[in-house]
Amino acid sequence: MKFHLIQSDNKNLITGYDLNWVEVNQARHYSSFIVTPNQLLLDWPVKNIKDINENSFAAIESLEVEIILLGTGSIQEHLKPSLLEYFSKKNIAIEAMNNQSACRTYNILANEERKVMLALML
Repeated sequence: MKFHLIQSDNKNLITGYDLNWVEVNQARHYSSFIVTPNQLLLDWPVKNIKDINENSFAAIESLEVEIILLGTGSIQEHLKPSLLEYFSKKNIAIEAMNNQSACRTYNILANEERKVMLALML
């Protein structure tokens, strides 16, 4: 799917996606990655929800994100309650959803200047 109205202002935005890839600023990616409006971290080692633990987001500790959108692939999967509690104690909201929903939500929040991070499992 391609998006039609994208306001960049030099932000990293999702410009298209399919079941096996996601485009960030027209560059297509085929493996899991993390993106914020200002940074793109390729080759995130998480491939499925079972791979996620407290250290999975260590690379973003200094980014001061307030919201993590977790794309869990073609279907929505949920994090363990202990991980939800871990992020809650850090005052970080985390929401798991399928990749398509996560991409759309990320673009909205990034355009609203929110401190958002998208972590996609591909």
